[in-house]
Amino acid sequence: MGSVKRFILVIAIIFIGVSLCACAGRSANARIYVSLDNMPDTLDPQVASSDSELMIARNIYEGLTRQDENGDIVKAACKDYQFENLTYTFTLRDDIKWSNGKKIVADDFVFGIKRALLPETRAPFARLLFAIKGAPEVNAGRADAGALGISAPDSKTVKITLSYDDEEFLRVLSMPVSMPCKEDFFYESTGKYGLERDYILSCGSYKVGKWNKTDFGIRLLKNDEYTGSFKPKNAAVYIAKDKEKSVVEKLNSGDADMALLSAKYLPKVDSGKIKLTSVQNICWVLSLGGDFSQNVRQALCMCTSSESYKKNLPAGFTAADSIYPGVLSKNTGTDVAFARVYDSVTARSLISAELKNFKNKKFPQTTLVYSQSEPMRTVITLIVGDWQQNLSTFINIKSEDKSLEGELKTHSLPLSVFPVKADSTLGEYLYKFGVDYKGDAVAAANKAAGVYNLLPVAFEDTTVGYRDNLSGVNISATGGYVDFSFVVKK
Repeated sequence: MGSVKRFILVIAIIFIGVSLCACAGRSANARIYVSLDNMPDTLDPQVASSDSELMIARNIYEGLTRQDENGDIVKAACKDYQFENLTYTFTLRDDIKWSNGKKIVADDFVFGIKRALLPETRAPFARLLFAIKGAPEVNAGRADAGALGISAPDSKTVKITLSYDDEEFLRVLSMPVSMPCKEDFFYESTGKYGLERDYILSCGSYKVGKWNKTDFGIRLLKNDEYTGSFKPKNAAVYIAKDKEKSVVEKLNSGDADMALLSAKYLPKVDSGKIKLTSVQNICWVLSLGGDFSQNVRQALCMCTSSESYKKNLPAGFTAADSIYPGVLSKNTGTDVAFARVYDSVTARSLISAELKNFKNKKFPQTTLVYSQSEPMRTVITLIVGDWQQNLSTFINIKSEDKSLEGELKTHSLPLSVFPVKADSTLGEYLYKFGVDYKGDAVAAANKAAGVYNLLPVAFEDTTVGYRDNLSGVNISATGGYVDFSFVVKK
């Protein structure tokens, strides 16, 4: 090989090496900018409930188990576990530490789970731990925390005894409600635990470097004390809420690398610059109250067809044929569709038979209340229009800011439409409907619907939008949507 060719080859190799090092350096030192509509009120994992709280908790804490990039449950703080006679025995890794450098011990996991189940904690996802022996009684205040089937025989062993075999239990242990909590640090926080940066002790891939509540900003920094398998591929994640711009404006302009997008934002996304990953985890339902007779409820259901509105559903919405959004499909199977049939003729006859029971023999003036949502307003207007055309009912509609989820059990309003989110297990989702899930998804759905008390209307996606300079963005419906440790920025 001539000297000139050798010189060119050497220069090429050096150039490639420098380029690769530069790329690796940019990724390792990258800052990911995330825009959210709502910032957290607390980063206490036991009481976290909002999307932003759960997302951050997922990244600054690590449980006995954790979700990998595919959503599968893998060992995390534990290096091994056994399950025998309804008892899990977890052996902790030798090198796990809190973000302040102190060792994490088995008692930290025991205290965290016990605290989640104490009634005074009011943990919103405490029910996920009810498979633990004694958990329902402790949570209801009928038993002391000492009655729980959880203990630490030594500093590296956590034993959890269940009252029944819960196939989702290892997944539950990966969720924020199951995170460890250092008891002395908690009590030394004097009521401020999880509410300020100085009163947060992390054990996950990241730690909280800054939390400015006035300017709605949180900085997550790489946790140098973290020794697990989920080390971040970036240096930091900056999370903020803009006072002037919407999350989609921030994303389109490049001021944010990633944003959590509700369906209302999807039509505004710049498809040339933004990638989307979604999970169908919300079901909008129509609740028909007990003020109406069974015949009236049946008539209204029989005059509600997705054919009248499905063409008007915007991006991120699809017509619902069951109460189970797609994220639960692996748990429910395929035969869960409602068997109700559109039949306006029968519906009219049912209403006619009821007219004698109404004042002036006319359908009473009624208002349908719905959770505020511009995309759903059109759908609700079309449904009410069908009722008016086919049944001569005149029904007003009114939006409501507060949650209407209580209607799933009470059906106290004459008519209401609202979203129900599948944010954990199938059993916890059905509990929102007042149904105790016993393994039969079809029977559970029919019980939830009652005697024409409930009708699924539409499914809604939760979407993460991100710039095309990011990779490794995966979305999971349980435990906080995105694990930032996988995210790479070019």
